[in-house]
Amino acid sequence: MPLWKDPRTGKYRYQFQYRGQRYSRTGFDSQKAAKAALAKHREELEQPQNLIPPSPSTPSDLGSWTPSLMELMVKHLRLAERELVPPTVSYRSTVSRRFHAHIKKHHGEIPAAAVTKNMVEEYLLTRPTNHNFNKERTELMRLFTWAIDGELLVKNPVLMVRKLAVSKEKKKIPTSKEMAKILMAVGKDRPFLLVLFHTMGRVGEILRLRWEDVNFQEQAIRLWTRKRKGGNLEFDWLPMNEDLEKILWELWQKRTQDEWVFLSPLTGSHYVHRFTLMKNICERAGVPHYTYHTIRHFVASYLFDKKKVSLPVISKLLRHKNLQTTEIYLQAIDPRFRETMRLLEGNVISFLSEIPTENQNLLTTYSPTST
Repeated sequence: MPLWKDPRTGKYRYQFQYRGQRYSRTGFDSQKAAKAALAKHREELEQPQNLIPPSPSTPSDLGSWTPSLMELMVKHLRLAERELVPPTVSYRSTVSRRFHAHIKKHHGEIPAAAVTKNMVEEYLLTRPTNHNFNKERTELMRLFTWAIDGELLVKNPVLMVRKLAVSKEKKKIPTSKEMAKILMAVGKDRPFLLVLFHTMGRVGEILRLRWEDVNFQEQAIRLWTRKRKGGNLEFDWLPMNEDLEKILWELWQKRTQDEWVFLSPLTGSHYVHRFTLMKNICERAGVPHYTYHTIRHFVASYLFDKKKVSLPVISKLLRHKNLQTTEIYLQAIDPRFRETMRLLEGNVISFLSEIPTENQNLLTTYSPTST
């Protein structure tokens, strides 16, 4: 029976489905009371006047507040501002504004509970690519899942919207020559790019770097990330090589304050983002427009391909929790596969040598030198 005690409130709660709709109520002092209320609720629904299923826009238990779509989004974004980095909040806000504008244009101001699967799909189909479709679907899924967890809604209209097929192309990263051009063209921001290079850090981690995260005595640097399950801010200590230590030591000696490693002269605080910097550097270098993240890819690939560093070590340096993530990241071929494939070298010719003499004319078809 869908009846349980809520560990947060100590009250009993029930939930059931009837004619495709889900119903739930809470606040009962005993299991017996909740069971009786459940039976009464089902009996009320089975009355003749209630045989027509309720409108999908009318949830069964929203308490005293039934939020509009706009109100739901605002509440979700306010919480996101406390937990997520500004660029992520900015993207989530953009998706919310676009989705609300589309719904308002075609359906007016409606309660969040009135949003249907078809409405979501209609909006997502306005996105220019399948990749955009899937990415914004994920954001809307987060919104409605959060609302259900908070008992503001009882259904998620995004669940039934399928992801679209996407052709995953190999991520383009700079060649060694292009990376050299980028580092030569960077100008006064070279220390920033070199710290990215030597730490294989994410750009947000380097922008948030504080001097308290740099330990010259232990030759170590601490990077903080939210790229973990749950979104909690966590840190890892990494060793500094001599080049990185020299770069940071020079910045330390020239510092004008003791908090941020990379200080924005406009705000007097750390940079939130630097959207145009990499684009301008690539234009000056005469190379395609690469992102900061491709530096991380480049260094990892360089260590794996050129320096033959093992996959587990690179995974630790990238601070991936799963080795499979690193394999996808590097698009690497398992060395064991290469050794296995080499076992086949020359075997086709050795097989052909076993053909009876009367059939030797077939060899010319398979000869590597035949034209």
